[in-house]
Amino acid sequence: MNEGRLATAPGRLIRQHRLERQLTQAQLARQIGISQSDLSRIEKGEYRVPLDLLFRILQVLELTLGEFFGELNHSPLTPEEQKLLNSFRALSADGQREVLDFVDFLKEREGR
Repeated sequence: MNEGRLATAPGRLIRQHRLERQLTQAQLARQIGISQSDLSRIEKGEYRVPLDLLFRILQVLELTLGEFFGELNHSPLTPEEQKLLNSFRALSADGQREVLDFVDFLKEREGR
């Protein structure tokens, strides 16, 4: 993710989560103690979100920091990737090491 997009990500995420909860900008702004115009600028990425304000927003939206930023950290897994992950987690530590060794072997064989 490039720097400009990363800087505007919190505002986009605030907007997304606000809309999911069917809150208007005016409603959320009132609950967190700022003007609607300031919230609009935050959502557009024109203003950066101070950390204390972000925590107030998370409290109103009933989100943890991890839930809020979750989409930035993870790409959705395909069903095959999820199956592989679940199977890997079900293995013993020795089994997991064997899988990782085999994956390293396959990557080397394919030149990756």
